[in-house]
Amino acid sequence: MEKAATDIYTFENLRKRGYTYVDKTAILKELVDDSRGSQFFIARPRRFGKSLAISTFKCLFEGKRDLFKGLAIEPEWDWSKKWPVIHLDMGSAQTRTVQELERFWRDMLKDEAKRNGVKFRDDGNPAIAFKNLINDLYDLAMSAKRKTAAKNGSVAAESGGGQVVVLIDEYDKPLLGHLMTPQATEFKNALKAFYSVLKTLEGKQRFLFITGVSKFSKVSIFSDLNNLKDYTLNAAVATLFGYTHEEVRKNFPQSLAAFGEKLGKDAEGAFSDIVKWYDGYKFHQDAETVVNPVSLGMTFDSMELANWWSLTAMPTFLMEFFKVRPLDVSDLSVTEADLAAYEPEHIKPVTLLFQTGYLTIKGFEQEGADRTYHLGFPNLEVENSFLKSLTGVYVGQDDIDSHNISRRAREALRSRDPEAFVEAFRQFFAAIPYDLTSKQNEQSWQAIMYVVLRVIGINVGGEVRTHKGRIDLTVETATDAYIIEVKRDSTAKKAIEQIQDKSYTDRFRPSGKPITLIGIAFSTKRRTVSGVKIVKDA
Repeated sequence: MEKAATDIYTFENLRKRGYTYVDKTAILKELVDDSRGSQFFIARPRRFGKSLAISTFKCLFEGKRDLFKGLAIEPEWDWSKKWPVIHLDMGSAQTRTVQELERFWRDMLKDEAKRNGVKFRDDGNPAIAFKNLINDLYDLAMSAKRKTAAKNGSVAAESGGGQVVVLIDEYDKPLLGHLMTPQATEFKNALKAFYSVLKTLEGKQRFLFITGVSKFSKVSIFSDLNNLKDYTLNAAVATLFGYTHEEVRKNFPQSLAAFGEKLGKDAEGAFSDIVKWYDGYKFHQDAETVVNPVSLGMTFDSMELANWWSLTAMPTFLMEFFKVRPLDVSDLSVTEADLAAYEPEHIKPVTLLFQTGYLTIKGFEQEGADRTYHLGFPNLEVENSFLKSLTGVYVGQDDIDSHNISRRAREALRSRDPEAFVEAFRQFFAAIPYDLTSKQNEQSWQAIMYVVLRVIGINVGGEVRTHKGRIDLTVETATDAYIIEVKRDSTAKKAIEQIQDKSYTDRFRPSGKPITLIGIAFSTKRRTVSGVKIVKDA
């Protein structure tokens, strides 16, 4: 059976140890052959193969042909040339201060200098040390002492043209841990100063490739890198990270068959389950969807369906962010400009969720030069794990208590008991922490209700449009329909009157199901439900 990698992030180790490599080198060649440029940035969620791609570039430019036997790029590449490679992996840069980050950079640059056979020149400033390293590798490759350096085993001495290759993995990791803190601007400025070296020495670089989770807008870190091409949403590389359906079937036929046998299905039935759980990521509106590679590998390794990616990749800063600004998951639309980038001081939640992999492109609308993307959860794994985490943040209860209340709410709907359903929600909201409830408005309470209903498997709609307005929440079961209107510092009676005055019930009349109106009032002062009114529609 094929060996699916789950914890190997270097191309050389993966190939030498016999793990399955899904061949992406035909796409990589489009980036390295100079036809599209030579400086690229691509943002992708964590655990999506960014480090493996960086490692593959490194082996390619260092001329390790044996590792590429049988791959698409092997007969197309000029293996007589080699380039010095500076590989900076920021993935472990979890520093508390900028001073710690600068020491981290200098240590990493020192290691890269040693690996490339040049002396490390450091005056205490990591940006200057970075500049010195690029200059020294360039000079070594271009000097008349190339033959002497070659005897010493220097990679730089065998350069294909004197220029340097720079590969930066997880460029944004030092900053992500400080979002929403007073240190965010300080870290942003430090990254900008460090990466600005790449602009000043652009002519000495054969190839530059930068990856990360987030894209910060042009006015900050990347403002100096005018020639850096952002390919995050480019169709040419939309399937570079993750596996297409064809790639899964082609590269893992035995694993699919074995997994199907474990599930009591054929291989195609097993594949359908994998698609439901781990597929759905789309990085261009016209591109194929891709399967999360880590989740697929973990599934084949364990022969179980589980929330693999979310267990290893849930950023705590996301949950902290939504404590302050509850997410309205019923409205996940964003402009093209907002989808691409944000600033660390001004976080846009939907943009952040797209870039971290919790949302993906589901559709778009084009109006003249303006484009609006409609986003959604890519698959069951992401939706279930994210909403459960979000519910925990909102209700401030442990998993057992939250599950028990959720179960009672679900059973109340199944037994057509709206009073018991509302009572379960009272318990949810009574437990919401003071620091969360003291900052909320009407829409926030509505968003929290929507998340709780979604996570317990209820067919819920939010901000549902009608010809006379928008319904806050709708719930539909096999037998009944419920219309819920939320009011803050008002009365449940007024909520019911709004439903009736605007004829919200018209939306459900064609279904023939009994309709129940639920008005819920929240009190800012009491920070909980202050009134409920339930009316059976005539």
